[in-house]
Amino acid sequence: MSYCMTAPRAATTPKVVRDWLVLLLVTFGHDEIADRAKLCASEAVTNAYQHTRSPRITVEVSLGSTAVTVSVDDDRPGWLPSPRPPAPWRDEHGRGLTLIRAHAAELRAVPNDGLGKRVQFTLAYGEAA
Repeated sequence: MSYCMTAPRAATTPKVVRDWLVLLLVTFGHDEIADRAKLCASEAVTNAYQHTRSPRITVEVSLGSTAVTVSVDDDRPGWLPSPRPPAPWRDEHGRGLTLIRAHAAELRAVPNDGLGKRVQFTLAYGEAA
């Protein structure tokens, strides 16, 4: 089962996506991963908001039999983000993908049909935070 949301590139979009994702997970009985999913989605959507000029950010949630996969699409082609190792001299910025990788079973960033990119992460059901 998949659900899709397209939202404007706005400062409020990460919160809207977080709340929507938690609602989906709780509705389908996957409360145990809701907090981690919320954190990961917030980081991915915030990255799309801060690092692109995309007028819209699209989020797709695929509820599978063993895991949920969340995809965040934006329109910044040619630049694929990658996790950076933490460094004591770096401020709090630039750690979002590292944080997602720490909580998700899988993380990828791939081109999206030449129109932008897709950041996608997967969380397995039954895993406590």
